[in-house]
Amino acid sequence: MKPTNLTKHAKKMSIACGILAASLSFGASAFAFTDLKGNAAETKINSLHNAGVINGITSDLFAPNTKVTNAQAVQFLVKGLALVPKAGTDSGAKASQLFDNVKDNAWYASSFALAKQSGLTLAKDINPNAPMTRAEFAHLLTQALQSKGNFPVTKMFFMIEDGDKLTPEVNYSLQVLLNTNVLTLDNGKFRPSDAITRAEAAVMIHDAAEFADRVITPNNPGNEPSEPEPVPVNNYISDVVLDKVAEGVNKATITVDNLPNPGYGLAVERIEFTSATKAVIFFKVTLPDPDKMYPQVITKGSISTYLPAGYTATAEPVMGSRWLEPSAPAK
Repeated sequence: MKPTNLTKHAKKMSIACGILAASLSFGASAFAFTDLKGNAAETKINSLHNAGVINGITSDLFAPNTKVTNAQAVQFLVKGLALVPKAGTDSGAKASQLFDNVKDNAWYASSFALAKQSGLTLAKDINPNAPMTRAEFAHLLTQALQSKGNFPVTKMFFMIEDGDKLTPEVNYSLQVLLNTNVLTLDNGKFRPSDAITRAEAAVMIHDAAEFADRVITPNNPGNEPSEPEPVPVNNYISDVVLDKVAEGVNKATITVDNLPNPGYGLAVERIEFTSATKAVIFFKVTLPDPDKMYPQVITKGSISTYLPAGYTATAEPVMGSRWLEPSAPAK
């Protein structure tokens, strides 16, 4: 591959990966998850997927009813609303400096740091693996919207029948989302204490991003329609190997064969725990430096992350990883 082609490819990837959910005109989906047929959220979820904002638990399954962990929720918010650090914040602060339970090598570390720097009120002792409630997600989503800029909100008060235990701050956030039509009640109820599901979170992200695009940042140049990243074309097999590194902790090493040249690399995007014993590691291929020449030698790439003991793991490519296939179960 010539450097000029790599440069063009890198620019195209940059545009695709830089599509902001908060500045998207969500259109018809070019891809459909097989477990969403007939689901009311199908179109919105597929739109987010085609825009590179969210992924399924496998190449064709979304698992709409699976609970969302704090780690997953934070990444949804950061990517979906394209959060950026507030002026005057220390954008170089590491996640481990901001949170007690977030290690800097965790797949979600950068999202936690960016969320905190953008103004989201995440507790210092937050547990990344604990499920997030619907009320917690809505409260953070309101903060994410407010970080995009000022916007008008009508003052209609919505009675939330099951919201008697909400704090005034969280109730205010729900009122903002209800008044902006980002959120709707189900027969007057919100179920604030229930863990939010992947489908519910995706719909809120979609509608909040659409609101931001239409009301908060309508003149943002980034709102120009961009070509969505194609669904990955899978040609190569990835493999996951687990090794015990400490009591209760396994190192998961993902290896991908047949990368085009030594300049390509791997990066872990996130981990989703799909059951009490199974995990899916989502990763992407990083592009070579367009200013360097690499020998055209088929090579392999590896990257490691960590999992609790007792979990098996598979690996799946995220948007932008065009050469990959789902992995075989971890050995």
